[in-house]
Amino acid sequence: MTGWSLTFKGLGRLAATGWGRRAAWAVLIPFLVLQLAAPALFDAPRFALFDSYQRLFTRDQHTDAVVIVAIDDQSLKKVGQWPWPRQIQARLIAKILEAGPAALGIDMLWPEADQLSPEQWLRHIGDGRLSAPAVSELQALPRHDDLLARTLAGKPVAIGVGIPENDGSHDSGRLAPFLQRMEPPAYLTAILEHAPGILRARLGTLLAGRDPREHLEDILPDFPFTTRSIAAFDEADGVGHGMLSVIPDPDGAFRRLPMVSLVSGRPAPGLELEMLRLAVRNPSADHVDLHLSSHGVESVSVGGLDIPTQEDGSIWVNFSQRDRQRFVSAVDVLEGRVPPQRFERAMVLLGETGLGRVDLRMTPVDQIQGVEIRAQLLENILDGTFARRPHWAEMAEAGLTLFFALLLILLAPSLRPRGGLILGAAVPLCLAGLGFGLWLHSRILLDIATPMIGQAAVMMALLSAGFAQADAQRRRLRLAAAKTAGELEAAHRIQAGILPSLASVAGDARFDMDALMIPARQIGGDFFDFFKMDNDHLFFAVGDVSGKGMPAALFMALGKSLCKSCALRGEHDIGAIINRSNREISRDNPEMLFITLFAGILNLATGELRFCNAGHDQPFLLRRGEPPHSLKGVGGPPLCIVEDFDYPEDSVQLKPGDMLCVITDGITEAMTAEGDVMGRARAEEVLAGLANDISAHTATKALHDAADDFVAGADASDDLTILAVRWNGPIAP
Repeated sequence: MTGWSLTFKGLGRLAATGWGRRAAWAVLIPFLVLQLAAPALFDAPRFALFDSYQRLFTRDQHTDAVVIVAIDDQSLKKVGQWPWPRQIQARLIAKILEAGPAALGIDMLWPEADQLSPEQWLRHIGDGRLSAPAVSELQALPRHDDLLARTLAGKPVAIGVGIPENDGSHDSGRLAPFLQRMEPPAYLTAILEHAPGILRARLGTLLAGRDPREHLEDILPDFPFTTRSIAAFDEADGVGHGMLSVIPDPDGAFRRLPMVSLVSGRPAPGLELEMLRLAVRNPSADHVDLHLSSHGVESVSVGGLDIPTQEDGSIWVNFSQRDRQRFVSAVDVLEGRVPPQRFERAMVLLGETGLGRVDLRMTPVDQIQGVEIRAQLLENILDGTFARRPHWAEMAEAGLTLFFALLLILLAPSLRPRGGLILGAAVPLCLAGLGFGLWLHSRILLDIATPMIGQAAVMMALLSAGFAQADAQRRRLRLAAAKTAGELEAAHRIQAGILPSLASVAGDARFDMDALMIPARQIGGDFFDFFKMDNDHLFFAVGDVSGKGMPAALFMALGKSLCKSCALRGEHDIGAIINRSNREISRDNPEMLFITLFAGILNLATGELRFCNAGHDQPFLLRRGEPPHSLKGVGGPPLCIVEDFDYPEDSVQLKPGDMLCVITDGITEAMTAEGDVMGRARAEEVLAGLANDISAHTATKALHDAADDFVAGADASDDLTILAVRWNGPIAP
């Protein structure tokens, strides 16, 4: 039997005592508390699971509506090192805007004036080093920042608002207007629809909970300081402002982007949301709707576009692999090699990608430039393929932990080993199917890793308790076995003490006797007995009780005692003795056992042997000059088979030197490990090979050694008993 089978059998025993269930509950309850109260403890397996969703089922890019104009290595090599003069940047942006994009997002900052602008160059060089006409001509040239500002003004352009590494200044610049709307959850809406009118207002107040508009700082990312571009750009007419904040998860990977955050206490859109607001171009809806519920942020919307978000206003990005099809080189735009149709009505992002690896961000699928992460989020929004983690996910995950843990606690202990193994494998498979199925069907991020950890903890508690109980049971069994072994050893000594010793009949030269009894277990059901009834009569008997072990040993003691009691009543009629013994033993036999018995009375003066055989193996008679032969008689059934059977008496006249060997079937049925049986013929061969005038001890030893050699170490199949008695004659030879 395998270790797992033993384990699940142990769990079956555990069901009766409740050890395993108590241990499982002791693990499950704290686990559920941690899962609900401190979900961050399980961030590592949760993020690893969510990443596996995206790596195994990566999104295919199937939109041309988002384009990245990259200031890449090719552009830097052709135009020059970054930053370029602002008039070149203005020309690049103008060419993009001429193609009519839906919106242009600038994924960079211009926090300082252009140091390559003519007025800045003139300030650095000083007026005294140039002639007056040269200074006048330089002063007449347009300022680069003014050129760029005029290019941006009045166009659907969103410029970035950055988060400084060190403290910056409190933000009071322009931001898109927000309209905060309190939206009851769907379940609450359904309840209110069916509630009586008089209760709706009160019920809505009770169920909606605290108004999130009063504590947005607890919901949204809050940035007290910002870094903005210079006023010429930041205050240009019609320019939008979007946050460039990208917040990594605790493991350093980027999986989410905030659509809304707080800047100096004011709601501010992310760059992507601001681009969408500008792309709508609806003067009557030139604001962002922030939909709130008791859970936090439900969604944001611009115009007719509604975008569900997480409770903190962020969106999980559904990543695709890096794709060069998204990118257009800035130098190709400057030199007119990009057709205008590439930008027409597209969402265009302008960002730096050729400045080494400083902007590479670790994501679930690969290391990706920050501007490409923004592009992928825009693709998600436009295609409706963004990932979602609903507000009910945490409660659902705790419910899964509880449900499958209860399934294990209730069912595992009562199942057969195979069923337990199937259940143990089915739980993670069901969870995996649910998690991956929701991702494939609805792009829902459901954490099945934490419930799996919970199931593993519950299973370990069940198994540990099972092993602990099994160990305790083994200790109890060892103690019980030791106690039983001691009791059996005492019983063996008592049984050996019941059997007579040769010393009790020693000193009479007219006969020689030897006997041995070896039980198959510590105690057995064979017995022998002998004693002198008077000076000239020797009584002996060999019996074999049906069965083995303790029941046979107890019945053996009863049978031997009653048989001896009947023989000591002063008569020498062996038939009468056996008849009386049969009646007495049958009276106290509730288990319906029986005894085969050979008993005889040897007249030591004449050599006459009177005997009775009650279903026992025929003894061997050894006589000088003759081969051993069986001593046959009329006999009868074993004792306790027929209570009133009249056993007849048989007799034989022994000659001086004749020996009688009485055995039990422990000799004839001695069995090897392969199942071969010694048989009566081999026993006769052993006795035939003995010399004349051997002692009784030599005969018993020869038979015992022969049986021992035959089985070759195999476990004894039955108790073994031999009694040999030799009549030497009326007087010693």
